[in-house]
Amino acid sequence: MEMRAGEEDIEIGEDITPSVIPLSYALHDSFLHSHCSSCFSRLPSANFTQHHHVPTLLYCSSICSSSHFSPAELHLLHSPPSSDLRAALRLLPLSLPSSSTNRICGLLTNREKLMADEEISAHVRYGAKAIAAARRIEMVENEKNDAVLLEAALCLVLTNAVEVHDNEGRSIGIAVYGPNFSWINHSCSPNACYRSIISPPDNVLPFSDESRLRILPAGTESDNGVHNNIEFSKGCSESGPRVIVRSIKRIKRGEEVTVAYTDLLQPKEIRRSELWAKYRFICCCTRCIASPPSYVDHVLQEISASNLASSSLSSELSFYRDEATRKLTDYVDEVTAEYLAVGDPESCCKKLENMLITGLLDEQLEVREGKSQLNFRLHALHHLALNTYTVLASAYKIRASDLFSLHSEVGGLPWEALSMSRISAAYSLLLATATYHLFCFESSLLVSVANFWTSAGESLLALAKSSAWDSLGKCGFPVLNLSPLAKHKCSKCSLLESFEVNLSFGQDHIRKAGFDSVSSRFLDCIGSLLQEVWGFLIQGDRYLKMFKDPTDFSWLGKSLDIWDFDAELTHNDVDFNCWTNKSVSGIEALGYTDHWRINTFQLGVHCLLYGGFLAGICYGPHSHWSSHIRSALNYEGK
Repeated sequence: MEMRAGEEDIEIGEDITPSVIPLSYALHDSFLHSHCSSCFSRLPSANFTQHHHVPTLLYCSSICSSSHFSPAELHLLHSPPSSDLRAALRLLPLSLPSSSTNRICGLLTNREKLMADEEISAHVRYGAKAIAAARRIEMVENEKNDAVLLEAALCLVLTNAVEVHDNEGRSIGIAVYGPNFSWINHSCSPNACYRSIISPPDNVLPFSDESRLRILPAGTESDNGVHNNIEFSKGCSESGPRVIVRSIKRIKRGEEVTVAYTDLLQPKEIRRSELWAKYRFICCCTRCIASPPSYVDHVLQEISASNLASSSLSSELSFYRDEATRKLTDYVDEVTAEYLAVGDPESCCKKLENMLITGLLDEQLEVREGKSQLNFRLHALHHLALNTYTVLASAYKIRASDLFSLHSEVGGLPWEALSMSRISAAYSLLLATATYHLFCFESSLLVSVANFWTSAGESLLALAKSSAWDSLGKCGFPVLNLSPLAKHKCSKCSLLESFEVNLSFGQDHIRKAGFDSVSSRFLDCIGSLLQEVWGFLIQGDRYLKMFKDPTDFSWLGKSLDIWDFDAELTHNDVDFNCWTNKSVSGIEALGYTDHWRINTFQLGVHCLLYGGFLAGICYGPHSHWSSHIRSALNYEGK
């Protein structure tokens, strides 16, 4: 099945479905004590701390409890992880006696394909037995457990369920939606995206008149966007997290609507592998079948090999490149897992940055006897490099937090902590600019770009507002007073005005303002600001110093082996610790710090506002992202 645009063109940044009610849903086990099992909203702290070690279902209101509670679901809590099982259990009342094992509620179960996999089939059979045992608790007379139907229901969940994300971006559960959503196919270059809507039953978010169903299954006719020939199930209740689909490209009348089922910043082979493992299909979208591969897919898997001593070795480069990629992937995964488990951010930073600089060490790669050793380095836009930037931004942020806490206990000036905050912000900014560069060649990366610019803005604002700057006052320097956002309007790009109007008028403003025009003015502004603060942000970090301008990737055609990781400071680099130098006067030092702090603040404002502008396209003016960005900016507008 596939869904297509109805009788009208759909412009970029428009809702193309109303809020869709789920057929079935379930919180992940780890969130059962902190969120309502019906609507997924967060519970007051008093409600979920009392039974922390008791598996149970908690609710925010009597409405949610009456619409959701089931003794059978309680029984399944003793078979963790239980979210898939509980979601399958809730689907069964919707299945008809005539339901086939191929489709339930109009959705493909994929049972035959999934059961052909030995590991998956074992999981499904175990889960079906657990569901059968739970159902016996509340079975009505003459109701039977059909093992094949139970397996099909669980396979349907594995095939069709999507992750439900809260306002902080965490995956807190899963939900299965009807054909209006689930019949939308995957593409690695999609023209639409979707967002979760989590709200208590008495506080459902309002939607405009434009939020109607504007898509229909291929081969059917429509009347004002409403399907005539197909009757869809409305779900087992009016509760649960909803989903809404929104365009991120212009979609012509009758054109297929697609979304992404996987991470679009992964290279083709990884995307295809993940899609086959979960959905049992091989993606043949225009991006995947492009020959030669698109620029984005090329750089996402590009690594540089140096020390090639002979042409014979060059002919075997493909084999060694694949082996190097596998070893580098294992290394990054190992270091990241160790960081998350042990909590040693300093070790994580050293290992990952050393990997980015030195690449794969000679002794880590076995080359056949008589051949020269190879050294492989990741391309700056390799998908592993992008993942590494994310981990490093987090690890440096944790290091800064730990150092701030230490200095607050023992006294002293937390300059080292501020240095960690600088580098964390620099990696967040590099991730945003790198992804934006890829977005210029693949516009369906809009969602990722919006998220990364927002994160970079938050990181830069946190740095500018850090209390470490205020400790300058203890040394006799006046404390800089950062004005409210309303006093930092930029006359060049008018991003603040664009953000304000976007909140009020949504997609109409996007069309009038012109996406390209807003983006061009934004890049001009941050280009000027980066000249003032980039050298300050990256001071002391050997890898980041290779990026003279994080918005300029013209050097990407050069081989990584010519990078000079011991290069001298660039013309715009200045020593962050210059104010401690006795040869620098207090007035000069104050000028340095005020200059850096003000421009870091302005850069953060620009990044966050641009992230908000892009988020408005992806999620709409009424999404939680708008409130989140307004809060981060201490917004004083309407």
